[in-house]
This record gives sequence, structure tokens and C-alpha cells, in this order.
Amino acid sequence: MRTTTYLGLVLGIAFVSLAVRSSGGDFSIFTHRTALLIVLGGTLAAATLASSRRTVLDALSALSRIFLSHTVTTRQVSQALIGLARQARAQGVATIDPEAVSLREPFLSKGLYLLVDGVEAERIAELLRLESELLSGRRAQAERLFRFMGHSALLLGVAGTLVGIVQLAPGLQDQAAPWTAVTASLASTCYGALLAGLLFLPLSGKVRTLDQHEQLVRHQIVAGLIAIRLGQNPEYLRESLTVFALKHG
Repeated sequence: MRTTTYLGLVLGIAFVSLAVRSSGGDFSIFTHRTALLIVLGGTLAAATLASSRRTVLDALSALSRIFLSHTVTTRQVSQALIGLARQARAQGVATIDPEAVSLREPFLSKGLYLLVDGVEAERIAELLRLESELLSGRRAQAERLFRFMGHSALLLGVAGTLVGIVQLAPGLQDQAAPWTAVTASLASTCYGALLAGLLFLPLSGKVRTLDQHEQLVRHQIVAGLIAIRLGQNPEYLRESLTVFALKHG
């Protein structure tokens, strides 16, 4: 997931830069501090005003997962669950040590603690599905925040342009001043469109994709832990888990 995120950002910046250069444009005319402050500063202020502290933390958590963390794959989860099923069948569920599992996935660790504590299968499924819904709800809050920031960037870009036009009025008698002000005002719209189209709205879609993948992994974990709790054959569990790999593909 990190690969496509960085690739998308690089391609977006590269194509915009190429378009400017191919038309003989000068990058300096796209640099305007006032326009950037209005669009970027205003977008951050609007997002802060519209969101709670919890939502901001959820958004930062999603960004960390998208840009910095490795995403757990369904293949890795399948291998871990099959290994645990074999251990449970040969030595008993009580011999499983959640801390010793090589796959570092908090949701799996929580389920394993329930498993080794002897919690009934139905109760494990109930608790983990409730936890999954809460985690998915946090991702949904982050997605809505980035979408809101995208829309705000567009509106504030237009607002910056209007501010530039208002500032343009007193200098209409100066032949050079109007064109300078027009360039500055249009830069706001440009910043707003680029931030919305290349950053905030794509991030909203990426968070939604992340949430869908994480939900799939959590459903896979729940299915595997319930199978282990019921003492199902590890080979049968392997076949059962292949459906999650197919969904992921």
C-alpha cells in the first residue's frame, strides 16, 4: 500500500511539473506566500474547527499506517493462523503464547488472549466483531476529515482569488499592478485545486481502501480463531482461509 501511495504522489507532481515546463511556464509565478497561507492555513483551520481531538488523532493514525507502516497481508495472517492451529491441535490451546507470535498485529494479539483464557467461541466472535466495528468507525472519521479538507481547499482557493480581486480594485490605474494581483489571486485557486485533487481527496480514498483491507484481515482473524477454538483440522482451516486471499486479490 505504501508503494502505490508514494508512486501516486510522485506521478502527480511529475506530470504537473511536466505540463508547466512543456508550455514554457515559469515555476516562480506559482509561488505566492499569501495564496498558500489562505489555502493551506485556512484548510487546516477549518479541519480543526470541524473535528474533535479524537478525529484528528484518527487521521494521524491513518496517515502513519499509509505512509510509514507495513500493511499486514492476508497471506501472512493465514500462515500465522495455520501455525497456531497446528500448535493448538498438537499441544493444546493453553500452550499458545500471544507474545511469542511473530506476526505483530494488535487485533490478533487481543483475540489470542481471549482464546488462551478459554473464552467461548461465540463470545470471542462477539467481542472481536465489536472491536472491528469500532476500529472501522475510526477509519471512517479519518476518511471524512480528509474529504472535508479537500472540499475546504477548493473553496478557500476561490476565496483567495476573491481576496486578490478585492485587492486589485485600488490599483486599477496602475498598468502593471493589476496583472501582478491577478497572478497572485489565481494562484490561490491553483493551490486549492492541486491540494484537493492531488492530496486530500486521494488520501480520503486511500483511507477507505485501508479500512476495507483491515476489515478483511480482521474477519480472517476472527474466522481463524473461532476455528482454532473449535478444534478444527489445520488443513481444513487452510482451505477455509483461501477465500480471504481471493477477496484480497
